[in-house]
Amino acid sequence: YQRRVHGDYYKQGGMPTIYVIREVLYTLIGKEMTDKEFGDLCFDYGLEVEVTDMKALPHRELYVEKEESKGGEKDLGVVYKIEIPANRYDLLCVEGVARAIRCFLGLAEPTSYILSCAAAPKEKIVVKAATKAIRPFVVCGIIRNMVFDTRNYNSFITLQDKLHATICRHRRLVAIGTHDLDTLKGPFVYDAKDPKAITFKALNQTKEMNASELMTVYEKDLKLKEYLDIIKDSPVYPVIYDSQGVVLSMPPIINGEHSKITLKTKNVFVECTALDETKASIALNQVICMFSQYAVEQFTAEAVEVIYEDKKEIYPKFETREVEVDLGYVQSITGCPDLTIPQCVKLLKKMDVKASETSDKTLKAIVTPARSDIIHKCDVAEDIAIAIGFNNLPAEMPKVSGTSGKQLPINKFTNELRLLCASANYNECLTLCLVSKAEQYTKMRIPYPEKGPKICVTLSNPISTECDIARTSLLPGLLKCLKSNIGVGLPIRLFEIGDIVVLDSSTHTGARNIRKLGALFSDLSAGFEYVHGLLDYIMTKTGIPFKEDSGYSFQLGKCESFLENAQLQIIHHKNVIGIMGIVHPEVLAAFEIQYPVSLLELDVDYLAKAFFGHQNLHNKRSYHI
Repeated sequence: YQRRVHGDYYKQGGMPTIYVIREVLYTLIGKEMTDKEFGDLCFDYGLEVEVTDMKALPHRELYVEKEESKGGEKDLGVVYKIEIPANRYDLLCVEGVARAIRCFLGLAEPTSYILSCAAAPKEKIVVKAATKAIRPFVVCGIIRNMVFDTRNYNSFITLQDKLHATICRHRRLVAIGTHDLDTLKGPFVYDAKDPKAITFKALNQTKEMNASELMTVYEKDLKLKEYLDIIKDSPVYPVIYDSQGVVLSMPPIINGEHSKITLKTKNVFVECTALDETKASIALNQVICMFSQYAVEQFTAEAVEVIYEDKKEIYPKFETREVEVDLGYVQSITGCPDLTIPQCVKLLKKMDVKASETSDKTLKAIVTPARSDIIHKCDVAEDIAIAIGFNNLPAEMPKVSGTSGKQLPINKFTNELRLLCASANYNECLTLCLVSKAEQYTKMRIPYPEKGPKICVTLSNPISTECDIARTSLLPGLLKCLKSNIGVGLPIRLFEIGDIVVLDSSTHTGARNIRKLGALFSDLSAGFEYVHGLLDYIMTKTGIPFKEDSGYSFQLGKCESFLENAQLQIIHHKNVIGIMGIVHPEVLAAFEIQYPVSLLELDVDYLAKAFFGHQNLHNKRSYHI
């Protein structure tokens, strides 16, 4: 995956990261600090900061102005790289960080947000039934009398990118569109139409095209091409247009050129189309809460009525939520038994949360729409702990009963088996748990029923046909590994110990894992005696003798993957616990292997239970093979 603007939480595998220019941040905070003071302050708040410069800025064109006379870029000075907690969407822009720091320093009161025209919205959007087939929800809001400049305009665009990368799941759950309301005329319509019936001039395009033509154009666009698969195969595409038929956007791909935001825009119409209505509402609230501070009437939004076939909704949802918290609970979480209700109210004020005393034992936190991370009383207690300062909390040993961590017996047993196989001169390999139907069944000469009951766990939305089912055997993976390493020289001995997945209606997931051992031998001759020898070695070491009544025995197998009369099922107490044999030439040809191969597969879970003498693998304290 390509790294997108300002990092990417889900693709990059870390926390969301924003870059803020120190001069801009301190202007918004209203106070200057040294880099160390700011770093310590952010650490107390739970943020990690790295001091860098403008060279570290991804997409510097969003920030940097050209100095024509000097033929270069204007130096922005120090830039802070700030890692944001994954649930704090209100901190994904410099405005949110500055607002939080101002409250934390006591320079500002907790923010109050106002929703105007909620009783009788001026603007409406009608949702057509056809949208149920692709993106059924839409939420909208308006910011009136915005004052844009170059800096907050770029911050406005960047926040949308950050929200798309986090809560919106790269536009798959939610797509945000912002428009110049003065170029449009309501009421608006949210519909889903045939791609060829949607014609408009898309953002930054020079001519009108229908949706099918646009999708072809965007296949070469480095940023937009990753979103095309969200709607590409749908018979209808979502579209929003006004009463004059002017297209606002074709979510989640692109907005229209007609209603694009400019520095002259005064009234902003924000719409979020979604598969998840709750996440859409959160994303809408964040955009409006963060940038309504640039409106003439600060922190005020105008309501929009969303009309479905069976209901009507008013957005944005600016109602505050109340969370009641017991003082004793906060004291136990923070470890501060002397904490009082007035102190808690004062501490929450530092976290941009209003609170009031309901009794001498309880308090009520009033959560604004910007703080979607506060859901439970534990979130309120966490904010109080942050306001106190984690370094100021009393340190004590946890009061728990004596416990000790240790390896699960099944994992210890597995490691012992690995050592046994390695000591028998077999090389370990690790193969993927997700495989293709062709490798697991067709190439192994095992029929796969395309219709009727499923015989394996199948992925509903695989990223590739190479990974569309969960493996039911280790043997295809061993053969695939042999094909990739055939040039190392013969003989080749491979083994793997890992989980397979089988269907099981008795479990709550409908499937369960089974630990298996697979081994492979390949040489100029099949070498069946070598895998047989490995089996005998393992069984001897685990204390299971070769005896029909009290140990293990063989019976002729009937698997199509092996040669007839050259395969054996491994039996223990009348249970089939494994199979070994010489691989069928057709299987070898399917995997493009030119040398004969013998395979062994053994049920490790069963062996472990037999070794322990009972089926509970979590209580055995010590053993050694």
